[in-house]
Amino acid sequence: MATVKSDSRQLSLDAPAALDPVFLILDGNNLAWAGYYALERAMKPEDDERRLRVASLGLASMVLGAIARSGEPPGSPPRAHPSRVALCFDEGRPLRRREIYPQYQASRDADAKFTGNEPIILQAIQAFIDAAVVLPIEVLRGTNVEADDLAAGLVHAADSAPARIVSTDRDFLQLVSASTTIYAPVKKVVIDESNFFELAAPKTSAGDPVTFPRERFLDYRVLTGDASDNIPGVPGIGPLSAARLLALKPLDAHLGEPAGVREALGRRSDTVERAFADGTAAAIVERNRALMDLRRPAPCWSQLDELTVRGRWDRAAFTAWFEEQRISAVDRSLLFERLEALAAATG
Repeated sequence: MATVKSDSRQLSLDAPAALDPVFLILDGNNLAWAGYYALERAMKPEDDERRLRVASLGLASMVLGAIARSGEPPGSPPRAHPSRVALCFDEGRPLRRREIYPQYQASRDADAKFTGNEPIILQAIQAFIDAAVVLPIEVLRGTNVEADDLAAGLVHAADSAPARIVSTDRDFLQLVSASTTIYAPVKKVVIDESNFFELAAPKTSAGDPVTFPRERFLDYRVLTGDASDNIPGVPGIGPLSAARLLALKPLDAHLGEPAGVREALGRRSDTVERAFADGTAAAIVERNRALMDLRRPAPCWSQLDELTVRGRWDRAAFTAWFEEQRISAVDRSLLFERLEALAAATG
């Protein structure tokens, strides 16, 4: 091994650099559904008992895999080590956003596959919460509180300390900053300031991203809406139109000067121009900001400590549970190494 001498001490040139600490924040409900659908295609469960097995295995694999890999894609060397882990859940479909917009997530009621699987997913979530008491992690869950509000509150409370959110929910992209990054486990990619527009911005037919100031990403989502949550955007506005508007100036400036929308888009659109001129766009923007803004303080932000259950590391108990679950998709030795380090860091 190559060495150099300095002040009578030998320093290894081959020793790995120390990893920086990061606060790992997991969007539990999102990971539960993502894990279930990933395994369902392969395992094809035929009854509720097997579906529960798939849901439980999917959630455990997603959560424990993220911890073992420090929130990095499979096969990627870790750039940090989790010094704290929080797992955020909601109880299903909280009311807060439906009080703002009654049709919020209403499309799920018409989805027989979703409504059939929802009780199974919630059962798997509760089982994992029960098991997590022997893990050195925090579990947050509250009544009428969504997991994304909890996760956003934790980022806010971290006060610019390094944090990584693990979720497939694109709403979290509005939180990307010098200190906050996102790991999207289905796409297996980390999104940060360096690749934000390559991964988050819409692309032209030539494949070029249409960029705009990153702090306007929330308004990009506000303009385009979110079909998965049944949130409509401004009529006639698609991803490219939204990006082009926001590239020129802030959304509120367009709302205050509707006559300039055609020039901003570079084309005529009676639907869009009418929406901006008659107040439709302004009303939708106000509603969608209230639904989508994860930087706006939510009621739960003042209750994070009350909603937190901190596990106590019990290696023997977790080993027994881990073996019973037969979780083969997670590197066991790396997972236990991470958990031991977490236990030491969190006391």
